[in-house]
Amino acid sequence: MTPPPSVICVKEVRPHGDCTLVVLCGEIDIHTAPGIIEFLDGLTHANDTDLLIDLRPVDFMDCAGVRLLNRARARSSSPHGRLRLICTGHATLHLLRHPQLRLDFEILSELPAPVPPQAAA
Repeated sequence: MTPPPSVICVKEVRPHGDCTLVVLCGEIDIHTAPGIIEFLDGLTHANDTDLLIDLRPVDFMDCAGVRLLNRARARSSSPHGRLRLICTGHATLHLLRHPQLRLDFEILSELPAPVPPQAAA
């Protein structure tokens, strides 16, 4: 799925084994979040979505970014869906791990090896 040109912070979207990799970039804030939310809502419309969101190219993220990640997690949550983040930026990690926010995201430091999709039984 290719993001529309208006969603400038979505750099890449592609299958990665049994999940969908979404690479975000630039500044995730009150101005860019609505377009990203709309795009992620399209990916998570059916639940059971396994999303892997790469935040390493993100230069800045504020509470609007946290909100859209929480929304994506809630929409993908199910017995077979989940949301994982890849993040190494100090400021973004500080925000995502802030103890008072109690976000409890699954945060990875690198892109995991792809797990092959399981064949439908």
